[in-house]
Formats: sequence, structure tokens, C-alpha cells
Amino acid sequence: MHYLLRIMLAFLLLGLILYQTIVVPVPEGSKAIITHFGKPDVNALDSGPHLKWPWPIDDYYIFDCRKKMLSIGNEKFTQVLTKDKKTIILEPYLIFKICDPLKFLQSIGSSNVLAAEQRLQSIVYSSQNNVLGEYDLSNLVSTDPSSLKIKEIENKILEAVRQNIKNEYGIEIETLGIKRLAYPEQNIEAIYKQMRAERDQYASKYRAEGRMQAAIIISDTELEVTKINAEAKKKSAEIKGEADKEAAEIYANAHKKGKEFFKFKKSLEAIEEMSDKNSVFILRTDQSPFDAIYGNKDEK
Repeated sequence: MHYLLRIMLAFLLLGLILYQTIVVPVPEGSKAIITHFGKPDVNALDSGPHLKWPWPIDDYYIFDCRKKMLSIGNEKFTQVLTKDKKTIILEPYLIFKICDPLKFLQSIGSSNVLAAEQRLQSIVYSSQNNVLGEYDLSNLVSTDPSSLKIKEIENKILEAVRQNIKNEYGIEIETLGIKRLAYPEQNIEAIYKQMRAERDQYASKYRAEGRMQAAIIISDTELEVTKINAEAKKKSAEIKGEADKEAAEIYANAHKKGKEFFKFKKSLEAIEEMSDKNSVFILRTDQSPFDAIYGNKDEK
């Protein structure tokens, strides 16, 4: 019984050794390259188990072909000079994947992604310096949206590195963007002054536009008031004219109907205006206006 158990364990151990030496287990999302006496096979193996000759005849490298993100921003790759001689801290990021494992192995010498990332950082840093040298700081930071060209800058850096990296390292860059934008401490005050100057410029523009709009509104209002007053005066004159006309007609009709009474009333008004409590008049009573009181001789 013990002898049979030992044989089974021996076969199991032998099978495990054979599996580890002749089977290449390629994980999902990865690819493998088998080398024959150090020379890589041109055909990459997809995920799943694959057979190979035991070492040292064959060896293999596993490449993780899933998408990865890389931030380009260590102490070495921080400061960039713009066209208008402003120093900024720019940190791009990459979304990349290994698309050609054979080319990756030939250029890097292994399946080590960290070694490839260091080379990517150097290439992207050099390209971003060249591209940023064509743009002013206002193309990255501005209160005027029409001056911003961040997307254009990102696309230019991407186009400058994409094909070269793919041809040389077998790496495909799908996305390149700017993750962080900052300023060196010695430049912060100058940038704040520039931002304040831009805002003062816009504030002056808005104030001037406000004053112009206010002047237009005041002018339109005064014109409207003038029109209203003129219309009111015209209407008032028309109403007064109609009233005077009606009054004259009423006076005329009254005069026609009560001529003697009208004459009598006017005579009394004339006496009232001519006299007061201390007045003494010696006048004929048969003449106007006193004849209105005593009557004329014919009436006597």
C-alpha cells in the first residue's frame, strides 16, 4: 500500500514538473512569446495553455496586453517653458497597451512594463517641451475661452509620439491628456498679476458697456418723457380750447336769453370794484352804472 502511494506521488510530481516545463499558461488579457535558443517566435500566443520544449531549449515571456495608465510627472519631468517664456509644471497622462509583444520584447529585452514606462516618460517629456514651445501661457490658462487650446496641445503631443512609440516599442497609445497644471513658486506672483490684469481689462470693458447701455436707456426714457409731455400739452390745449369754446357758447346763449339781467349784473360788479366802505361818490343816478340801482327816468 505504501509502495503504491509512493508511485502515485512520483507520477504526480513528474506530471507537475512536465506541466511547468512544457506548458505555457497565458492569462486572460495577456499574450506570450516563446523563444527557441534565445530567438523569439514571430507569432504571439493568445490566452490559454500552450506547449513548448523544456528549458533551455525554449523559454517564454508573458505580456499583459490590457490597458494601463501612466502619469508623466516625476521630479525630472516637471517644468516646461512656454513660447512667452513662462515656466509651468505640466503632468500629462497616458492610456496605453502592448499591441505587438514581439516588437516590445526586441526593444525592451524583457516583458517588464516598468522599463517601458521609463522610456515612454522620456519620449513624452521631450515631445511636450517641443509642443509647448509653440504656445503661450494664455493658451493653457485664461479667462477667455477662445484663447484656450488645451485639447489642441494634447492632440499635438499625442501625434508627435504615437507612431514612433508604436513602431519602436510595439505600444499603442490610445489617450494622452493633461492631468495637472501648476506653476513654480517663483512664478506664481507674476501669474497672479497677469490674471488680475486680464480681469481688470474685462471689468473695464463691462463697465464701459454698462455705461453705454445706461446712456441709451436714459436717452430713450427722456425722449419718451418728452413725447408724453408734448402729447399731454397738446391734449390739454385741445381740451382747454373745447372748454373755452363751450364756455363762450354758454356765455353767448346766456347773454341772448337774459340781456337785461346780464347788463344789470355787470353794472353791479362795476360798482363793487369801484367802491369800498370809505368811498363817497356823487354821481348821476340816471347814468351807468347807477341807473341799474335807481332805474331810468322812463321807468320812474
